[in-house]
Amino acid sequence: MAETEGLKVLTDTLRSKHGLDWRNGIVEDRRFEFFRGKDFAVYFKEHPEKFDSWIPDKSGDADAQIKTLIQLLLRRRLIFRTDRLYKKAKPGKKRLAKWPKKLVPVRDKDLQTFSEEAFYAWAYDRPASPYLWMFSVLIAVVVVGACLFPLAPYKVKLVVVYLSMGILMTLMGALLLRGAVAGATWMAFGRSFWLLPNVLSEEVGFKEAFWPLYEMDDAEPITLTNIALRASFALLAAGISWLLYANAPDKGQVGDGARKARDSILDMLNLHDPAQLKLGNESGNQTNKGSASSRIRPDLQDINYRM
Repeated sequence: MAETEGLKVLTDTLRSKHGLDWRNGIVEDRRFEFFRGKDFAVYFKEHPEKFDSWIPDKSGDADAQIKTLIQLLLRRRLIFRTDRLYKKAKPGKKRLAKWPKKLVPVRDKDLQTFSEEAFYAWAYDRPASPYLWMFSVLIAVVVVGACLFPLAPYKVKLVVVYLSMGILMTLMGALLLRGAVAGATWMAFGRSFWLLPNVLSEEVGFKEAFWPLYEMDDAEPITLTNIALRASFALLAAGISWLLYANAPDKGQVGDGARKARDSILDMLNLHDPAQLKLGNESGNQTNKGSASSRIRPDLQDINYRM
């Protein structure tokens, strides 16, 4: 037990910010952090001082020491060996991905050894970082703030609405730009240039979704069918663009439409300026008084005047 706890101190160091390079992957419908055998070997050779207390025979070569340490971690069930779920490259790709997104555990006892080509998943959850606690508290604050939104001052409500609309429009614009660039490069060159290729993937973590920044697909085989398909889509895209340009409204109409849309959203959320509502109520009351007085019979008005 004491040995396992000591090993966990070592493995927590390996899983820290300046430790091993790792990724998130799916193993039998569960998400695990995993690393490559070759990365472990490189880290071991660059930082041998971190493993001194766990290497009984320091006279042997580095490869034998690495194998001994990995087998120790396997026996203590701190890691387990995995393999790629898909052994063939995706259509349009010439090579397998460096970091697979889906893995399967290796259950053969004879293969529970070290290999630089293998992948090893951590069998226990990493200790929670202070940032995780801060993020959890922030989520609770946001939820409470959303519940108190109807009681917020008018200006605070407007800031929240405009900020949310700005974020939503930015995200939609970025996705449209991403798709337009990918489609244009595919029609022109037969291969797609993707901005943030993992941003819509459900198999990667939050950090991995924004990396790499761009990626170019492998070129498709040049065939008559492929060329005709790309040309057809190019003509279709050009026709749609021309129709949108020819029937586009002028700036005045766009401005009026934007103002109407803004007013509709504010009406839907019941967000009205209290000063304008007060002014409108006062003018309405005055109108109602005038209407009421005009409905009084002239003879009664004369009686009231003489009284």
